[in-house]
Amino acid sequence: RTKALVLELLAAVCLVRGGHDIILAAFDNFKEVCGEKNRFEKLMEYFRNEDTNIDFMVACMQFINIVVHSVENMNFRVFLQYEFTHLGLDQYLEVGDPEEG
Repeated sequence: RTKALVLELLAAVCLVRGGHDIILAAFDNFKEVCGEKNRFEKLMEYFRNEDTNIDFMVACMQFINIVVHSVENMNFRVFLQYEFTHLGLDQYLEVGDPEEG
């Protein structure tokens, strides 16, 4: 539940003036500090592995939606969508858990 609450707070910060840039900068910093290849890599890893935690999955999808759609610049919005697509979000949502089927 804690992870879900953190994501809800991060999503809320995205919606205040200047908050979106702060959140993206935080994820960029996390990427550098933790040695990720891509921004949001750990978030997507948790998302794929927490499929029994519905609260977290809902909070994660809400966060992703807000991160992508709270941007006015359409090109940047597409870029953010691509980041999540590149990390397998679309495939996961289409297929679901490959171990289930």
